[in-house]
Amino acid sequence: MKAWIGVIFLSVATLACAQDKPAAGVTEVIVAYSAGGGVDLMARAFARQAARMSGQNWVVTNRDGAAGIIGFAALARAAPHGQTLAFSPASPITHAPLLFKTMPYRNEQLEPVCQVFENIFTIAVRADSPIQTLQDLTARARAAPGKLVYGHAGNGSVPHLGVAAVAKALGVPFNPVAFKGDSAVLAQLLGGHLDFAAPAIASIAGKGLRVLALLSDRRHPLLPEAPSLADLGYPAVTPGLNGLFAPAATPPATLARIQGLCQKVVASDGFRQAALGLHQVPAYLDAAQFKARILRTYQANAELLPHLDLERH
Repeated sequence: MKAWIGVIFLSVATLACAQDKPAAGVTEVIVAYSAGGGVDLMARAFARQAARMSGQNWVVTNRDGAAGIIGFAALARAAPHGQTLAFSPASPITHAPLLFKTMPYRNEQLEPVCQVFENIFTIAVRADSPIQTLQDLTARARAAPGKLVYGHAGNGSVPHLGVAAVAKALGVPFNPVAFKGDSAVLAQLLGGHLDFAAPAIASIAGKGLRVLALLSDRRHPLLPEAPSLADLGYPAVTPGLNGLFAPAATPPATLARIQGLCQKVVASDGFRQAALGLHQVPAYLDAAQFKARILRTYQANAELLPHLDLERH
């Protein structure tokens, strides 16, 4: 058992069949989310640059569904030859096992290879909102407990748990409403049906929102005027951690080779420009750093979720 995650989850009987080895010179990149979404577009930008730098074909395959679980189940069952990887948020490891009663994989079947970027979420209001600052929002929530309604991208999602962690630390009661993704959240916010929302930076470009705070420990180059939670003296929360994953039995030398390529891709001008076009900023971490961060996030979520009264699926 790998010590970095430290817990085993039950497997269900209906596992996907193990993937055959891709053709020689081809790396399959499983994206556990739908085509055309932010993760998918970043994965394709990464794969294009990796192919240029490695001289091999990198092919993206979408295996979306069940909050990333379907894609990670396919990865867990893939042969550990280094030619089948996943490009994904870490939430199928850090969130899903805490939200689902049964899982088609165990966390220790998956090997984080490198972090590629952080998906930063915000606390945002309409431009015409009377709420001017996060301190103002907090004061209003204390004055009217449970009355301020906010939207997030789904129960147990990164923004949901991020705002919940802030609320718990400060003893501030908010009224959360779950939606299926940022598009639905923003439609309700802009329509005046929510007091605030927790969308990703990548989702709010051109929307004319006032960002009260970033759910992060530092400022973001795409929103330099927006304060982070740390700037405001609030407890920091973990953003969406996105990177490459491999089957756990992949040989160390193969993992080291992929990690080295990942570092070069993330540092390349081609990938960085593509990421900026998607309103994202690359943030590389090596395997050890990525694993440690995933473990801390899992532990924080395990401590927080019992306070939210969410029913496990």
